[in-house]
Amino acid sequence: MINEYPWLEPFRDRLTAAHRQNRFPHAVLLTGQAGMGKAVFAEELAHFLLCEHPTDGKYPCRQCTSCTLFTAGSNPDYFRLTPAEDSRVIKIDQVRQLSGNLSLTSHGIGYKVAILIPADALNINAANSLLKTLEEPSDNTVLVLVSAHPSRLPATIRSRCQEIRIQATDLESTARWLAARYDGPSPEVYLALANGAPLRALQLAQEQALEERQQRFRALVGILAGQESPLAVAQGWAADEDLKGLRWMREWLMDMLRIRLSGQTQGIHGIDLQDGLSKLARKLDSRVLFSQLDGINRMLKLADSTLNRQMMMEDILLAWAEQTSGN
Repeated sequence: MINEYPWLEPFRDRLTAAHRQNRFPHAVLLTGQAGMGKAVFAEELAHFLLCEHPTDGKYPCRQCTSCTLFTAGSNPDYFRLTPAEDSRVIKIDQVRQLSGNLSLTSHGIGYKVAILIPADALNINAANSLLKTLEEPSDNTVLVLVSAHPSRLPATIRSRCQEIRIQATDLESTARWLAARYDGPSPEVYLALANGAPLRALQLAQEQALEERQQRFRALVGILAGQESPLAVAQGWAADEDLKGLRWMREWLMDMLRIRLSGQTQGIHGIDLQDGLSKLARKLDSRVLFSQLDGINRMLKLADSTLNRQMMMEDILLAWAEQTSGN
């Protein structure tokens, strides 16, 4: 329930007010970075729309027949579209089936609600098929698209949705929320690393990411000093399912470029490694940093290909090992 996520309440108020005024959009695009609770919000919004007797005009009653079915995962007027287990994309056949279901008469009080998550997983054919549904929506049908990367959606899709950008604006209350759920230091640092996304910050805190980030950064410094083997480090980093170490390295390169070009650390992302980044930025030429950044960006674009991930990681870190203060 989104009651556990207080930063979502203003967005609930906005949409439920539109519902009371009979101005609820037929298509909503929920955007915002990962870790904001967009999926939870979409589920709660669908639950509210399908409820027969909303409490205070804002909350699903959780007692009516529709709510009981929703909680059990069997409400016939609720549809959730995600990539199939064997795919990274939402395919046209899935969208066609959804459109067919939405065209049927509702079983409850009138609404039919579909959530597409992540909406940017729609392939081009599926997006074109969905566009027809958005252009000619059935009565009392609401589509909720959820995306952390809305720029990947066709402009024709985005233009037919009311976009709601989910974000946490009260950083103090968000820090208190995080501190209440994580028994450890530096909640503000974790929020900064997560760009203010509370759920992502909580995940980082539970994973003790500060310690791991320091370890990864020391490995990069050690490679430059000849104290760490780039091949050994590459082997460990290649095992990251989401290439976490490489993504952190990209973040640090960008921070070092900011420091190198501006002469100050204000505004860098890696506030947990500020001193180390500043020292390293003074040692490396901007051309070196740009070159390394280009190489990492190319690798990340190929991350889902069949190319050997460890070999690509070795190429990145071997090139890093060649950099010295004399470059």
